[in-house]
Amino acid sequence: MSIQILDIVIYSAGRDPRTISLKPGKVNIITGESGTGKSSLIDIVDYCLGSSTCNIPHGIMARTIDWYALRMTDGSSEHFVARRAPDRGKTTTTDAYYLTGSTLSIPPIDRLTVTTTIDAVMARIELATGIGSNRHTPPEGATRPELSASIRHTLAYVFQKQTEISQPGFLFHGQSDHWVAQSIKDTFPYFIGAVEDDHVELSARLRALRRDLRSKETELARSLSLTGEARVDGLVAEAKGVGLIPQEFVAESFSDAVDALRAAGQTTAEEQLEIVASQVDQVELVRLSSERTGLRARLHNVNDELQAMTALRKEEGGYASETGEQIARLESIDLLDDSETNDCPVCSQRLPSTMPTVEELRTELGRARDQLKNVLKHTPGLDTLISEKATELDSLKGALRNNWSTLESLRASDARLQSMRDAASRRAHVLGRISLTLESLPTTQDREKFNNEIAALREQVEAIESLLSDANTQERTSSIMNRLGDLMTRWARHLELEHSGIPFRLDPKKLLVVADSDDGPIPMNRMGSGATWLGCHLIALLALHDFFVRKNRPVPRFLFLDQPSQVYFPADQGRNVNQVDVHDEDRIAIVRIFRLIQQVVQDLSPRLQVIITEHADITEPWYQEAVIERWRDGVALVPAEWDDGRNVGTPS
Repeated sequence: MSIQILDIVIYSAGRDPRTISLKPGKVNIITGESGTGKSSLIDIVDYCLGSSTCNIPHGIMARTIDWYALRMTDGSSEHFVARRAPDRGKTTTTDAYYLTGSTLSIPPIDRLTVTTTIDAVMARIELATGIGSNRHTPPEGATRPELSASIRHTLAYVFQKQTEISQPGFLFHGQSDHWVAQSIKDTFPYFIGAVEDDHVELSARLRALRRDLRSKETELARSLSLTGEARVDGLVAEAKGVGLIPQEFVAESFSDAVDALRAAGQTTAEEQLEIVASQVDQVELVRLSSERTGLRARLHNVNDELQAMTALRKEEGGYASETGEQIARLESIDLLDDSETNDCPVCSQRLPSTMPTVEELRTELGRARDQLKNVLKHTPGLDTLISEKATELDSLKGALRNNWSTLESLRASDARLQSMRDAASRRAHVLGRISLTLESLPTTQDREKFNNEIAALREQVEAIESLLSDANTQERTSSIMNRLGDLMTRWARHLELEHSGIPFRLDPKKLLVVADSDDGPIPMNRMGSGATWLGCHLIALLALHDFFVRKNRPVPRFLFLDQPSQVYFPADQGRNVNQVDVHDEDRIAIVRIFRLIQQVVQDLSPRLQVIITEHADITEPWYQEAVIERWRDGVALVPAEWDDGRNVGTPS
């Protein structure tokens, strides 16, 4: 059993709680005058069931009520949910108080404290309602996100406010909002059971199966691609080309080709590489290259030494030249006599004391001649060294020329070496592919096992895809709508609605009641009067709840109707249902409606509860028995004594 309401409770500080007690599994009618708060009961229940906004009207209720609460039953346990009224100037709060147990009493206001959040409470109520893991994935290309059905989505089927109950263009609570309408369409298949209850688990299972199937198919395809007959024949041809299999070999069968590859695979790639590395020509090439490197290094060193010696030789030659020139100038001193006077030999005039004497000049000439002799004495040794280095340099150049000539000769035969290296590399490559193919070669049993596993996975994937497919969901939805249509058609005839006598049905795509005439479908908004629109709402909602109950779907087991008689007896016209003749057509119609509601509740007892707030108070025993409160002559939702003037005139 899902949840039904036992009590609607409001609290005001310093006052006893105001409790409206309801009977589960029965029709509960609250009748009263306008302005007594009847229509606010839906807003209170909505707020306590997690509404994001407190829609309680401003006035006495906003001034006096501090907490709103519900006591509910799921058939085995009771749940008490209290939600604090929003602070002044606010439209909501998440502050909540929650209790659960086999039986609960209404707690006084001084026990109400914030113990949890309304979101946490709704998670508990969803469990009591029976809502399990579910997820709606929009069709490919849609921009809206994935959606999980929650307790909030069920309220579209349990509330009919005064402004909704006879609305021609909208059938469900909140449907006038585009996003709410879309969420109703998205979650509708889940609530009627057109999708599997374990949809989320099945979706996860499907993803895992698809992943396993892809892995098996890839593994099998890889094995077949590596070990197919064409692949094996190609490897045999390649092995022949690199000398691993004799050219004259001809495979008579697939097994012969495999055996030949196994034999060729005995020569490892390492052995082939060792053969190449041990070739004499290859060693000689390495030796000559190393020798050339050494010769070039020695050539550079000798050349540097020769240049240094040549530079030194040039420096000595320059010094000897300068010294010889100085001696030539001084040799003219031999023209002078040995006179010790310091007179000029040309004019016989006395020379200044600062001028060198003839003797001093002769001394300088002797010193210069000695220096020149020393330079000339050492120069022949340096020339010898230069000559030796030049000879060594020429010898190194000759050695390099001989080395280059030998290398050129060796390189002339390098095509053969390269061919040998390429052949070895190709053999190694082919050997690697042969090894991989032989390791991947499945037996007949292996392939059969692969194929059986893949077939089993495909069967499971197809079965779950069928369960989760849109086509399957649409088919099951259509089947359920046909069953609901039978009830709706019978009840439309009972209520004598316009177009009664032809099939009525619920269109889950347009969220409207449709009558199928010979001229085509007639949607609810193209039907005649308010009485027909009211009747369409009632037969659709009653048929849905009949189905929800009988199929144990996770929707609350109550239906809240606000003033269904307004179509026939508008409050502003002053007509009283009890003051018209019993044969009045409007009175007969409204009685017929209430009798239908009562009959449906009795047929489903105790699994459906209907709560009706009404202006009418029909003097029929069965109706009076269903009335639980009358709000007239000063009696209202909020007791008059609560409005003691606090906050009067202050916006709430």
